[in-house]
Amino acid sequence: MLRTTLLSLTLAASLSAASMQQLFEGLKGHYQTRLSDLEIRQSLNALELVNAQLYPKIRLFGSVTHYNSPTNLRPVTPTENTDVAPDFPFSRNISRIGATLSMPVFVASIYTLAEKASLMERSAREKKRIDLLKNEATLVGSNANLRYLEEMRQALRQKRKTLKTTEKIVRYKVDSGRAPRSALLKVQDRLEQIEIAINSIEIQKENIRALIENLSGIDLKSAVPMRKHGTIRKGELAPLRPLEAKARADRKSIDAEREKLYPSLHLNADISRGYGESYESGRKIQRDYGGVGLTLSIPLVDVGQYRSIEKARIAAARSQTELAMNAEELRTRARSRSRQLKLLERSLTLHRRAIAHQKQLLKIAAASYNKGRMTLEEYLRYVDALFDARAQYYQSKAQYWQTLAELAFLYGNDLETLVR
Repeated sequence: MLRTTLLSLTLAASLSAASMQQLFEGLKGHYQTRLSDLEIRQSLNALELVNAQLYPKIRLFGSVTHYNSPTNLRPVTPTENTDVAPDFPFSRNISRIGATLSMPVFVASIYTLAEKASLMERSAREKKRIDLLKNEATLVGSNANLRYLEEMRQALRQKRKTLKTTEKIVRYKVDSGRAPRSALLKVQDRLEQIEIAINSIEIQKENIRALIENLSGIDLKSAVPMRKHGTIRKGELAPLRPLEAKARADRKSIDAEREKLYPSLHLNADISRGYGESYESGRKIQRDYGGVGLTLSIPLVDVGQYRSIEKARIAAARSQTELAMNAEELRTRARSRSRQLKLLERSLTLHRRAIAHQKQLLKIAAASYNKGRMTLEEYLRYVDALFDARAQYYQSKAQYWQTLAELAFLYGNDLETLVR
């Protein structure tokens, strides 16, 4: 049964994803998301550890002690000694069992540390969401790059097909003495360069496929289709949320360290029973003893704690500075990507027109070359121009998806609903 399950999982992981939704679903269950879940659990555990300090601590104990002179099992009054004579409650060997209880009644820093831990837990949850959005954007951008490389490969194949036809024509002209042999070598060199470029594209594709598999656990054989569904909702910058929560938590650290200089009140209680042999009569004796009390502790001078307060101030100032620095950087990026997205939309329209024009020019150039009114070099320039126009279009399309994904991430938009 286990073998069948493992085989099914292996087969499922090796299948190509049919849509971006499968990639997004794979991302949610992969290692990066699991690590984020563990970080949240760690922060929750830290909060529980702080709250646990408010609960009483109860301990059981047992001891056996030998003394060099008879020692009382518990403090006794003179009248008690008179009443129990000769079984005086003193012994050289005393066994004792009992229990102790201790708990804080008022320790100001504990409550502030609990608030700090709660903020850190919120920061971990926000970080998980931001990491997921970031990885979604990486998946969209990687898939766009993979599509770009596939389209470039297709454009190179089309160019190769055109040059293969040209090679036949040039070979005929060379064989008939109408063209020098160097003309055929030029075409063949172009064909070899195309093969080199296609091989380079395959290498780049493998790198992108590896990145996608690392993120989603899916071995993607080819790029999946993407279409935009809806518009980006702009607002606050999402990557700042975990940083803001952390900055607030660090400010709480200052308060917590300062409150450690406040008076604290603790409750302590203990109860025990002592066993021994009376040094006078030799008979077995036992006594119970217990007490409960409050302890007030007031720090007067604690140089180490003063340094801890200063350390917390520095950490809080650092967090606030990093927050301000990241906020400025992210606002600049968001404005820039918004402008770039509009420009890329216009570029795609212009590139489509350019491709249509270059196709027409190439047809005219082919006819002119066949009629001998154009040199081979001039004709090949038109072939290159069509390829360049396609390459620029495919590149702009990949940049469009990458910019869209980054902008969605910056504003906290879920790409799972924005990209289908």
